[in-house]
Amino acid sequence: MNKLSLSLVAIAMLSTAAVADITSKNVGGSAKLFYDTLDANNGDFFDKGQSTGNVALELHGAASVGGCATCTTLNYGITGISTMGLEHTLVANTWANHTLDDAIWIDTLNLAFHPLDGISNTTMVLGRQALDTPMVFSEQWGIAPNTYDAAVAVNNDIVDTTLVGAWVGRTNLIGMSATPSALPAVTQADAGFNDNGFDRFLTDEGAYAFGAVTKLIPMVTAQAWYYIAPSVAKVAWLQADGEYAGFGLGGQYVYNDFDANADTGSGFAVKIGYNYEGLGLSAAYSSTDDKFTTATNLGGAQSKLYTEAWWNYGLVSQGDTDSFNVTATYSAADIVDLGVFYTNADHSAANGNPDMSEITVTAGKDLGNLNLTAAYINSDYDGSDAVNEIQVYATYTF
Repeated sequence: MNKLSLSLVAIAMLSTAAVADITSKNVGGSAKLFYDTLDANNGDFFDKGQSTGNVALELHGAASVGGCATCTTLNYGITGISTMGLEHTLVANTWANHTLDDAIWIDTLNLAFHPLDGISNTTMVLGRQALDTPMVFSEQWGIAPNTYDAAVAVNNDIVDTTLVGAWVGRTNLIGMSATPSALPAVTQADAGFNDNGFDRFLTDEGAYAFGAVTKLIPMVTAQAWYYIAPSVAKVAWLQADGEYAGFGLGGQYVYNDFDANADTGSGFAVKIGYNYEGLGLSAAYSSTDDKFTTATNLGGAQSKLYTEAWWNYGLVSQGDTDSFNVTATYSAADIVDLGVFYTNADHSAANGNPDMSEITVTAGKDLGNLNLTAAYINSDYDGSDAVNEIQVYATYTF
């Protein structure tokens, strides 16, 4: 049973899933081994100083509180990470910023219930949880996702429409503890994670999010979000995605009003795609004006812009930047899943960041409950030598 996550799929199904029969306990989890090595700074692949590694064990479950389908549900989960001594022989850096000490923390602990049962189709989720909204979400690229202390209300009284209101109080930002390359850092670290703690989210008052996701227009999913972080920022996000006969078309618009800036900024992205019998093709373009601040996750490192890079996160969502992404994927049933991803971010001179291009090639295969995935990444920043990187992911789900 997966942890509760407010993805577009999850929030659309939350009302139905929450009233289904739930056994008293459902326990599952995963074990992971992640490895990364690169040739930056004239170093060689597989040298200890050029490599990063970690193992992680995650357990989660749910228990009904009351014995009826509409009673309160307790969702819980813990994660532990360790170097397993790898830093003495194979790697010099950890995937998550926990120094070299083992770490364990509660990543999920919340209550889901229906405050207006029989009156309104509303679900409340109170406590530590994964989130997935355009500007506040749990990132999945790392060995452990970041989660949040939040209060979330989800309403489905309007046909084919989900309304969301949330307050986010704390989070545990996670990222590589060190990047053994000359490239700009692409992840964020947070001191609170080193002592397994959750730190305040942006300000002492946290942040508020309000959203609406609707499928009232046939074959189109439209969403609108507004975020308020007192004394920090106000951000609006509009998006619409349509699909017909394998063809897809999407558009995004982001509005920034950061208190530290004198002017507001905006950016947009468009995407076209096609899917047919395991083959997926897409092309996306985004542009931000010179007053734009960010479309990056307010609680992490990535953005949800269509053009976001596979690995060098956050660059496409900076101000005065034009970016494009081309992606091709192919899934051969029971054989292999392949992907090729190309991203280019063109910054203005005033932006202060070098232009970046990235090409990533991935190959993965499921062997029962075990998934093995390998990635090759070439990162090229203007003014620096290109860096080649190899990553290996092993995830066993139980």
